[in-house]
Amino acid sequence: MKILRNHNLKNLNTLGVDCCCEQFAEINSLADLEALPKDIKITEMLVLGGGSNLLFTQDLPRFVAHIKPRKHITIVDNLVVAWAGTVWDDLVQWAVQRNLGGIENLAAIPGLVGGAPFQNIGAYGAEIKDCLVWVEVYNWHTGLYHRLSNEECMLSYRHSIFKYHDQPWIISRIALDLRPDNPINVSYGPLKTVFDNLGGTPTYQQVATAVTQIRASKLPDPKTLANAGSFFKNPIISDQQAKRLQRRFKEMPLFDTGQPDEHKTSAAWLLEQCGFKGHKEGDAGFYDKHALILVNYGNATGQDLLRISKSAKRAVKNKFAIELEEEVRVL
Repeated sequence: MKILRNHNLKNLNTLGVDCCCEQFAEINSLADLEALPKDIKITEMLVLGGGSNLLFTQDLPRFVAHIKPRKHITIVDNLVVAWAGTVWDDLVQWAVQRNLGGIENLAAIPGLVGGAPFQNIGAYGAEIKDCLVWVEVYNWHTGLYHRLSNEECMLSYRHSIFKYHDQPWIISRIALDLRPDNPINVSYGPLKTVFDNLGGTPTYQQVATAVTQIRASKLPDPKTLANAGSFFKNPIISDQQAKRLQRRFKEMPLFDTGQPDEHKTSAAWLLEQCGFKGHKEGDAGFYDKHALILVNYGNATGQDLLRISKSAKRAVKNKFAIELEEEVRVL
């Protein structure tokens, strides 16, 4: 494994931000993981996968371990086990082609397998926590591997133990319980509309195809327009606050969270009401088809993108008294 210095990361983050890191190593295998220096402090290490959920705002005084994309999927003890460097959508397509259900609603989400439990990725009424069995991590201080169960991963909405821990862990593999008899969920929003119109029970492949088409119609491809997907989380508000706001904003969308005293609302709707859909400041802006997507239209810096995101947060707080929280990791 070769360690590079002052390495440029512009082509390794989907927002296309030009920045450099202090040290850089490419991880292609478990052997590369095990070759990492064992004296790197946790605060000095950044594990970089597909770079689809990051906003770099400055050069990084860190060691960046880049998990290079490489497809490796096996079945072990009736579980689907995938290497962290597998492209997430490659895993989804591998599963649905074999009539294994559980992650079809998560089709076309950018990034690598290792980032899926980190973020507890979710879309169209499903989350990875619904079928995750374990996550294997490598401890670069001790050189040992450890498996965390679903419960130990502490998965919740866009949250996991991997975001807030003080362990020198790098996710190496995950195991999913994908089955030919897992229930099909097409009850969420536009997905429901598609299959209500078609009639009958869809296959896992049909659900994945529909999700891919819906996402493509709403979200820009990072390969052609630099973006990091949904920039903010959908906020969760109290029942009292929801009722108060709906008296003023009758069209405000509310979604069930499973808790009687809270609701989830749409960050995209809030931003659109504040005029940020299609809003641009230089090369930084919000996508004109979806207000939740922060876009680099050319040569925006990380600070440019951070500035416009902060303007959007202030506007939403002033209008709705709701504090938006970044889904994207800001560094």
